[in-house]
Amino acid sequence: MIETRHLRHLLALAEHRHYARAADALHLTQPALTRSIQALEASLEAQLFDRGRGEVTPTAIGHLLLDYARDWALAAQEMVRDVQLAKGAELGALRIGAGPFAAASLVGAAVGRLSRQHPQLRVEIVIAPWQELPERLRARDIDLMLVELSQVQGLDAIEVTALKPHPPLTVCRAGHPLTALAAPTLAELLAYPWAGPQMPQALQQRLAQALPPAARPQAASAQPLRIVCDSAAVLKDVLLQSDAISMMPAFMVAAQLRSGELQAIAGLELGSVGQFGIARLRGRSRSAPEGAFIELLLTLDAQLRAEETVLMQQLAATARAGLSPARRKSRRSATAGKPAS
Repeated sequence: MIETRHLRHLLALAEHRHYARAADALHLTQPALTRSIQALEASLEAQLFDRGRGEVTPTAIGHLLLDYARDWALAAQEMVRDVQLAKGAELGALRIGAGPFAAASLVGAAVGRLSRQHPQLRVEIVIAPWQELPERLRARDIDLMLVELSQVQGLDAIEVTALKPHPPLTVCRAGHPLTALAAPTLAELLAYPWAGPQMPQALQQRLAQALPPAARPQAASAQPLRIVCDSAAVLKDVLLQSDAISMMPAFMVAAQLRSGELQAIAGLELGSVGQFGIARLRGRSRSAPEGAFIELLLTLDAQLRAEETVLMQQLAATARAGLSPARRKSRRSATAGKPAS
């Protein structure tokens, strides 16, 4: 009879490919692990690993058994989770995946509000490249993920709750040469480095269609970026220290626009070219922490969208007046303390 401990030992040895390292990971002695694998091989009357000088590798039968062992491990994990759901367990863990760009900017405040409501809840935020997140969701490494919707188009196993569309703004540092122009031409915009994250192909094509016709072929054929950066915080630092320009969702740069550190560039209205959403495995039971987080995120997202509407109105009024936030700040400083005439 195969015991569950044998399967755990099999998985560890296949992962580490070395008896000593696998034994350390399992908190066993190496002889104990060796005896466990030998007992499993004896019960099946088959060799499961080839022993080389540097490492051990699974045999064909070993690979076959590993497939069953991985399914068993996943089923055991789901069983524990379903028992917690049946008991109505509020405590436990929630694992949230997010890309390092805009999705990560949405997660922090929602997790903070969740922690305030459920201080005993353990939350793990996994920041990873968007290309990796769907597979990590399928493997149950994460419970849900925040993504740009084009990243999960066509994936039948995944269901999505869409968030509000967030308008993109083309931004640069205050005092950038482009801020002196009422309506920069396409040639003037392309004369400066563009910076931003790596984009999914579907989003890149939508962006290309939103650009003026002369810029579409270049934008659709390759990444039209000279500076590629997936971190929103680092990207904003790049903008502040250079003449690079970037397109970012309004909520990500609202504070910098209000302070005057960054400025929106007039004349390039792109509408909504991307939308974020919460992705989960289709048909998987929703835990209490997941439900609470999703509700908090939807509330936060609606608040951000309302704030963006006010911000966009302010930026439009400023553009009509021909006065940037930085110039308004400078004018207030210059007039402060002057007696009224």
